[in-house]
Amino acid sequence: MADTSEAIRILTEKAAITDVLHRYCRAVDRRDADLLRRVYWPDAIDDHAVFKGNVEEFIAYSFPFLEGVMTQHTITNIMIDLTGPDEAFSECYFSGFHDLPAKDGGRLERPVGGRYLDLHERRGDEWRIKSRTLAIDWYNERPGNSVWDSGRYANLPHRGGAKPDDPLYRLHPWGTKL
Repeated sequence: MADTSEAIRILTEKAAITDVLHRYCRAVDRRDADLLRRVYWPDAIDDHAVFKGNVEEFIAYSFPFLEGVMTQHTITNIMIDLTGPDEAFSECYFSGFHDLPAKDGGRLERPVGGRYLDLHERRGDEWRIKSRTLAIDWYNERPGNSVWDSGRYANLPHRGGAKPDDPLYRLHPWGTKL
């Protein structure tokens, strides 16, 4: 067993990498391009099932697609292996729920589940994703029944959305500088 200082170092490194994974979910769900840029290294590659490219290409591809889409990404079962002094590999399960406009004018629900398989690199004191491969394990598409413009949730003062309209950017002390 590692000594206490080594165990604390390992936990600290894994916590920093876990924070990167959580920031990814926030960045995508809030469509926060600045935050997403701080999740990946500029030379990183994301192989995202139907897309492959760097972070700028990923933003250009995915953010227009997400216009009018409500999403929520969650991660679980985070396994991190520190593979070198400045490298780590992680596997985490994800669930992504997508409520999107349907071609017929209604809504479509697309829940997706799978795993993010990431190579992380530390440069200086900062961990970020160096490469990501998305493995889709399951998905479903079904007609949605969300009604956002009338009914119970039409006029919520704190409805989730994209940056800067999401309540996170009004309520967090750092605001849009997150």
